[in-house]
Parts: sequence; structure tokens; C-alpha cells
Amino acid sequence: MKMKLRVLTDTSKGKLLSIASTLASNSDYKADIIPPAYPCERERLVIIVFTAKGKTTTTFDLFAKSLDKSRAQNVAFIVDGDAAKAEPVINMIKEAGTNVIDDVLYINGGLPFKFMKKVSAEESARVEEWFQGVLKKLA
Repeated sequence: MKMKLRVLTDTSKGKLLSIASTLASNSDYKADIIPPAYPCERERLVIIVFTAKGKTTTTFDLFAKSLDKSRAQNVAFIVDGDAAKAEPVINMIKEAGTNVIDDVLYINGGLPFKFMKKVSAEESARVEEWFQGVLKKLA
């Protein structure tokens, strides 16, 4: 059974896009960019995969500030970058009023090329373990 889940990205790194596509296979939607082609509406879980680079785009900020409980009950993050740069984005989503899953997965996204989609078996296992942990928190 697939849950009401969306996977959204704000990155150009192929490895992260590959991870997002794999996670999206658990839902009825393909992984999408921010802002998504179809708006989030009563999603049980939104997973945001992004590269933390200090400053986010205006479209990302507008999306994050609109992500309240009516759009997403829970939001989880996979971040390429460090916690200090990711914290403003995570706080923006918390301030919008949705529940943020406290287990953020930090991954080294590698080179910034869309065509480099190689994800090691170790990284895939780590992502799957993280995803199962998030689902347990929602049960």
C-alpha cells in the first residue's frame, strides 16, 4: 500500500535526484522540483531533498512558508550540506506550522552534475534505513 507521500527537490546533483526518484517510487507521484507542478494537498509526508548552500531562492522560500498542516502533515529532509546551512530552511517549514521530522539525513551529494547519478550500495542502505525510521515515527 502506498501512502500519501510527495518527494520534492531543490538540487541539481544527480545523486540526490536519483535518491529522490527511488523514494518517490513509494508514492503515486514522481519526484518533483520545488515548487511542484501539482500543489501539495493533505499529504501525509513530504520529503524535501535539497542542497543547503546558505541562501535559498525566492520560489523555494514562498513554497516553504506556504507548507502548513493543510498541505503536509509531516515534512522530512535529506540534505546535501551542513546543519548550519540547512537550519534556516528547516525553521522556515516549522514556522509554517507543519510537523518536521527531527531525523534529518545528511548526505554528501557529490559533484553538481545531473548526469552523475551513482548512489553506492552503502548510501542506498542508509537512505532506506532512514526512510523506514521516518515511517515508524508516523505509525
